[in-house]
Formats: sequence, C-alpha cells, structure tokens
Amino acid sequence: MKTLSSSYPHNEQASVLITTIMTMTILAMICATSLYITSQNITGGMQAASWQQSLTAAESGVDRAIRALNTGDWGNWKRAGTATLPVAEPTATAMATASPIAGPDSTHYLYFPSASSTLAAAASNSPEGSNTTAYWVTVDTAGMTTLQDPNGKQWYRIRSTGKAYLPGSIRSSMSRLDNDLRNTIGLKFDRKLSAATNTLQAYTAGQEGPTRSIEVIMSPIVTGGWARPITAGTGVQMSGGGSVGSFNSNNVPAPYQWTAAYEDHPGNGGIAIVNNTTNSDLRGTSVNGSLQYSGSTVKNTSGVSGTVSTPFNGSLTATVNPTISGFAATDIMTQQYGSAPSLTDFNSVTPNYTAYAGGSPPVAAITVNGNKNNPDYIKITGDFTVPGGKTFTITGAGSNRYAVIWVTGKFTTSGSGQVLQDANSNITWIVDNDITVSGDTYNNASGHAAAVQFIGVGAHKFTDSGSATFTGTLNAPGYDATISGSGDFTGAIIANTVTISGSASVHYDDALGVQNASSVGNYAFASWFEDNSDFTRKDIGGNKLLY
Repeated sequence: MKTLSSSYPHNEQASVLITTIMTMTILAMICATSLYITSQNITGGMQAASWQQSLTAAESGVDRAIRALNTGDWGNWKRAGTATLPVAEPTATAMATASPIAGPDSTHYLYFPSASSTLAAAASNSPEGSNTTAYWVTVDTAGMTTLQDPNGKQWYRIRSTGKAYLPGSIRSSMSRLDNDLRNTIGLKFDRKLSAATNTLQAYTAGQEGPTRSIEVIMSPIVTGGWARPITAGTGVQMSGGGSVGSFNSNNVPAPYQWTAAYEDHPGNGGIAIVNNTTNSDLRGTSVNGSLQYSGSTVKNTSGVSGTVSTPFNGSLTATVNPTISGFAATDIMTQQYGSAPSLTDFNSVTPNYTAYAGGSPPVAAITVNGNKNNPDYIKITGDFTVPGGKTFTITGAGSNRYAVIWVTGKFTTSGSGQVLQDANSNITWIVDNDITVSGDTYNNASGHAAAVQFIGVGAHKFTDSGSATFTGTLNAPGYDATISGSGDFTGAIIANTVTISGSASVHYDDALGVQNASSVGNYAFASWFEDNSDFTRKDIGGNKLLY
C-alpha cells in the first residue's frame, strides 16, 4: 500500500508552500498599504478639523475683545507700551501687569495672552484630533480718530490669532511634493511664531497645530440720542420703492432740502431692530447705511450699502406721561432714546402750564416764549384736531424759543388743515393716542428735524401720508408707524414697528446725531477678513509678503 507522502511528488509539496507564503505576503502588503492610507486619511481629517477649530478659536478671541469694548471689563488684558502691533505673540510678562481700565489709545495697544484663553485641557496622546485651542488678541485704534466718525466716537481694530493643538504628526505625508504644495498654497501651520523658530521642527511634542488669524474693524453703534434714521422694536417692512438716506440740515441753506446735500454713511445710520419678531422684509429697498438687528433673519437686505450684523444690543426706553414722576421737565426737549430723565413733575413747573380743552383746534395760534431749560408748558385735554380749512399757528417771540405741548388724546391734521410752525419755534408734542399727519399739513419752517419732536405714549399708531416732506422726529417705542404715499419723512423714527409703503422715503438729519449724540452701546463689524500673511514668505525680489 502506498503512503500519502509517496502519492505526491516532492516538488509539488514545495510549490504549495511557496504559494501560501506569497499569498500571505501579498495580503500583508495590502493590509499595510490600507493601514498607511487610513493613517494618512485620519491625519488629513484631523488637519482639516483643526483648521476649522483654529478659526473658531480666533473668532472666540474677537468675541472676547468685543465684550471688553461693550462692557469696559479689561480683566486679564495687558497694556503694551507701543502702538505697533506684533506679528508674533508677545511675551505677556513684558507688558504692564495691571489690567487696563479703558480701551487702547493712539499710542498703545491692548493684548490678551493665549495663556488666559485655553479652551480645553491638553491630551497629547489622544487620537481624536485637537483637544486644546487657544487664542491671543490685540485691540488698537489703527490710527483712526474720532473725527472720522459722524458722532465723534472711536473705531477700533481687533486682530485675533487662534491655534488648535494636534497630538500627532502635523503632516499627511513626508513627501517633498506634499510639503511644496502645502507651502505653495500658503497653508503653513503656524505663521505666528518668531522668525527664528517658525519651522516645523521647532514644535515640541503635543504642541503642533495650525494657526489662523482674523482682523476686524469695529464701528461704534450709538444708542443714545438720535443715532439713525429708523430704530424699531420688533420689525420693519418696506416696499422697495423708496429709500433710506441722510443729509445734514446744518450744512444746507433754507429751505433745508435733503436733496441739496445727500450724504453717504455706510458705516453709520441705517436701521436697527431690537428683536425681529415680525418677519422684517426690506424687499431690496435702498438703505444708505447699516442694518443691525437681533432675532430672526431680516429678509431681502441686498439694498443695504453698509454692513448687516447681528445681534443688536440696544433697547428702547419707554416713554411716559409728564404726570408720572420721573419724566423730565427740564430734559423734556431731549427725551430721546436712552436719555436719563430728571425727577421734575410737569404739574409742578413754575409758571404753571396753560390748559386748553380739546378741539379742532382749541385755539388758532400760540406764541412761544420759553427757552430750552425752561420751556412753555401747554396741556390739551382730549383730542387735538386741525381739520380741512383750519390753521394752527405757532410763533416764537424771538429766536430759538421752546414749548412742550401735551395732548391727552389724538393728534390729527387732515385735508387742507395745517400746523404752521415758524423758524423761531422748537416744539415737543407729547401725545397719548394715535398721531396722524401728512407731509403738507405740518409745516416746519425751520427745516431742522430737531425743531419738531413727537413723543408717543402707550401702544397706538403713527401715520404719515401725502406727497410732501414732513420734517421732525418720532419717539414712540410702543407705536406701529406707517409712512405711505410718495412723500418723505425727514428726521428720525423710533417705533415698535415701521412700515414704509409706496415710494415713501426716510431721510436722516445728521444734525440730530451731532446735537444728541450719547453713549456707545455696542459695536458692529465694519470689515472682517482672514489675515493669511506670513513674514517668512517673500516675493521674487526678497520683499516680505505682509498683508
């Protein structure tokens, strides 16, 4: 009987062994290649994620600086002894040790160190990607002065560099071509080390990772006084047929028409919405200024020439009747958005106010004798109506005279009825119900919006219609305001909602901001860009590429 070993030639047994070894070798090579490719993909994925994380860290630095500007809290910030910004992170110990108490001036910048901004604990052996991000930030004036702002406020530059630390290799591969490609497209991982150590070999274990830098210019948003053409509590609706612009009545001779001195204010003015809850839609209306809002997204903002930013951190100050202690009698002429009232009661002023019963109108004319600090006081109990064919004349007994007229009911001018206010008079109307005017029924002969101020108390309606120009201001945070027709509203509006229909337009009078400019509530982005400069990169002539 033949044995198993004798049934096969020896050369056939050897071939089976060789085939098995070759198969195992091939499988091992495939496995190794797969592991190598997978490792590269994982590293590449971590790199891609870390690039986004470093940008997020830089944006966190911008947020830190904006918060400091808004609140005045400069804790952990350092004050440098120079205005020249560093290209690499400075040494915090070389700065002043005490925290600054105010923002930077023209000869210093403020610095927030990365040692105070670590966002997570380091874990150098973790394979999950970046476990730690940090940022360092500078704030300076960038040579900008208050003379460049319409309200005389300071603009600032913020430069923030964020870094995401990677625990492993910082390269997808060690290939020279891969490295050349990375350098060609400017993706160096850390541009913000010193020139002597800006090399890949300079990193310590667990400290590798990309940096990205952001530079923004912050423009101040004035929340006191009349800061912009339209300030709305919950929303703005526009037709697309009109516009929002500005001019300065102080720079234009009589009759002070806005068309004579149209101004471009892309960084100031415009529209602010405290909390957009009414589905605001600008419908592409031309807005020569900026838009700031909080709440849901404002629709169709393509006509806004300035910046569109959120959130808006301002608020509306409620208006109250003069009989409530706290409404300013001496400050009543400037009872604007954000103003601080005194504790004078309207009913206790000396001399006492003049009283009229409501009517159409209650009297044909009044003469104004008061000054800004001691105006004349008039109370009309009931509605004030100027119907067709009637005229109510206001005359100043000398130049620059002031009066406050309180209407406890509605204010209505209609048809051919007219209020004729001469150029010497400055009138503040306090109205407790609906306000209805048309462009040609209230004639403000001074041409200055500050000379006619309507303060609406409660939750009512304001309507401006017609084809002529109404010149004045409206401070009615509880009112729903409607501007309709083909005319213009020249001045400024504060209301709960603002609806502009037809071809009606709003033209801000810059003289209001100059007269009543107040504190800065928050800042909006005037510009934002990512800084990709690298001080080790040079052009063909050997010049450093800094931009």
